[in-house]
Amino acid sequence: MRAGFRSLPSWKKPRVKRRRRRIALAILVLGSLTAAAPLLARPTARALGSLPPFRVGGIEITGLLYLSPEEIRAGIPVHEGDNLLLISSPDIEAALLKNTRVEAVRVDRYPGKLAVRVRERRTFALVNAGSLLEVDEGGTILTPLQRGLIPDRPVISGLRLPTVKPGARVTTSRLSDLLHLVALLEAPEVGLVSEVSEIVAEGPNRAVLRTSRDQIPIFVDPERVTLSAMRAVAATLRDVREHDRRVMAVDARYRGQVVVKCAPEGAQDDSGAAVARAKA
Repeated sequence: MRAGFRSLPSWKKPRVKRRRRRIALAILVLGSLTAAAPLLARPTARALGSLPPFRVGGIEITGLLYLSPEEIRAGIPVHEGDNLLLISSPDIEAALLKNTRVEAVRVDRYPGKLAVRVRERRTFALVNAGSLLEVDEGGTILTPLQRGLIPDRPVISGLRLPTVKPGARVTTSRLSDLLHLVALLEAPEVGLVSEVSEIVAEGPNRAVLRTSRDQIPIFVDPERVTLSAMRAVAATLRDVREHDRRVMAVDARYRGQVVVKCAPEGAQDDSGAAVARAKA
């Protein structure tokens, strides 16, 4: 044997060849099964579909807020007794997403049962456009509920929408600013969304909030309103109510200040207005 050259002994070569043949045969069989799998999958699924665990015995619908199970069930293109293995989840999702109130759908299969979980678009505000339109946080107009129910949310008025068609998304800057204002009212640090019955858009830089409890007008600038300003408004309302003061108006359009105009019998200065400073 030459220096630096190594080779297998001749008696080991047949064993190596057999091992290589086995590997090649395994690769060939695996490739054949892979190629045949799509052709065998459907007949196999049809055969298994005759067994109860692989048939749709019921459809479980969860995650609903305002939509009824009957509305969702009517949109699912599946019948009891259908083959669970042949059901297309994307087809179910596409069918349910035609409803503008449906934001996302998840479909799971279990023995004898199909589980459909729905996430609805939440009604974020109502817009007065001749009739009350429900819009979500992004400005999408929602289809009215079949049962005629309307969630208790602030009503935005004084706007002209480019469309009132369900499913359309309104992206005008004025509506976006007012929806941002509703988000601030809903913030845990503010907690005023349930107290505000109406938001009147009087101009690009002026909107009036009216409280449902005592109809106090609160003036804000939707383009520049901040979380700290709305926190100050909430604190001011708590203060005047605790002291049983009659408030004529609250003005939160000034940076770092909330101006409260009280009735003559309330605590006030010579001008009839008290000033509360907002915490930055």
